[in-house]
Amino acid sequence: MPKKLRCSFEECKAVAQRISGDCAFCQGHFCSNHRLLEDHKCQNLEDCKREAFEQNAMQLNKERTQVIKTA
Repeated sequence: MPKKLRCSFEECKAVAQRISGDCAFCQGHFCSNHRLLEDHKCQNLEDCKREAFEQNAMQLNKERTQVIKTA
């Protein structure tokens, strides 16, 4: 039987959740209490926020209404 992953949050010994507990920004594995970036104090939280902001800005620019002038 494979060894269960433990939460990467300091002083937490709970079992890490598969898939939903994996952080793509710090590569940690977290339990249900620490799976969110804010909850495990992810050191790459600012990168995540910047990436989300850039994606939202690109989507808004793509959906911007163009004014068509008629003569």
